[in-house]
Parts: sequence; structure tokens; C-alpha cells
Amino acid sequence: MNNFDLTVFKLIAREIEISKFEKWVYEERKLEGILTPDEYLELISQAYKQPSSLYEAEKILKRYVNIGNYHEWYLRRILQKIIDRSVDAHKYIEECYDLYCKGYGFLDNLGLGYGLAITVPPSNYNGGSWDKLESPEQIKLLDSFYPDVRREAEKVLGWLDSGEISITGHDGSSQGIEYMDIRKKEDKEPTGYKIASPSKKWWKLW
Repeated sequence: MNNFDLTVFKLIAREIEISKFEKWVYEERKLEGILTPDEYLELISQAYKQPSSLYEAEKILKRYVNIGNYHEWYLRRILQKIIDRSVDAHKYIEECYDLYCKGYGFLDNLGLGYGLAITVPPSNYNGGSWDKLESPEQIKLLDSFYPDVRREAEKVLGWLDSGEISITGHDGSSQGIEYMDIRKKEDKEPTGYKIASPSKKWWKLW
């Protein structure tokens, strides 16, 4: 991945500090060749002490990247965090549920099988949300996911690597993720729903 795409991806994800982004804008010589003169002038004229400047910069720069590639890059990072069991792995597991609700149907096992149980812990846990669980219960819940949740994340990563799942873009709506799915029929069968058993069963599988 080239430096331009990576920087814009981090900008869209809000994972770049304003000061570092401002430095990149002023030092990246390729920008003048990529943007129109008016866009380049607008970009370097932003008041980068203001958080809103990142939003304005994003409006200019996201036209020059493949938004499907951005969504795949973002998803791959989430999956890798789950596989590595990072210190905040629960956050990335829960995000799989959020992404499933936003249209990532192929994340059904990760989202409904595990992510939902972070959002609404099972009834045998003393808390209605992750933040309300005591630390030992948080550890217990997360321990109950592994190694199965890692295998699910590796499975999705494999689909991305093989091209069986290919994210093509987003139509701008709340559930507008667009992707191609050429997985085998058996790979589309749900396997993880039995993991989550929250106290309030308010979702519908189909």
C-alpha cells in the first residue's frame, strides 16, 4: 500500500494525529500532482488546530482512494486485533457486531456469536453491559470466547485473502456496505450464534 492511501485511510478512520497529518500535507510533494490546484490550495489552507479541519481534508482526499479498499483495510485491522488478542480485544469483537448491523452480513458469526455478547453480556454475568462487569467477569467472558473467536476471525481473513469476500464500496446509507460474496454454501452457514445468550434477546436472525 502506498503512503498516500495509507495516510488517507488513517484520516478517514481518525487514527492520525492532527499535527502529524498537517506535517504530511505540507511535506508530501505528490499532493500537487494528485489534486486539482483549487483542492490543493484548500487543503494547505486548512486551520489544522481545529478538529473540523480533518473532516474538511477528508472530503477532499477520499475522492482519490478506493473506498472499498479502505473498508477492507479497516476490517483487516479489526480481525488481526482479535487474532492477536490485543489488550482491548473486547472492543474489536464488539465492533464486529456493529459492522454486521451496518451491512457486513458475512460477519454474522463474529457479530452475533461474540460481539453481541460484549454489547449485552449473557444473563449469568452481573452486568447489562461490558463496562458494568467487574474485571474478573470481563476476563471470564473474554476467556470463554477464545480460541473459537480467533478461528472465526482467521476464517474471515482467509475469505478476504482468497477473494471469496471482496468489499467493493459503500452507498452512503447506514447499512450500505457493498461486497461480493462467492463463498461456498457451507461457509455461509451460521456457526457462532449459540455463543451469545444475552439477558435481553431483542434481535432477529432472519
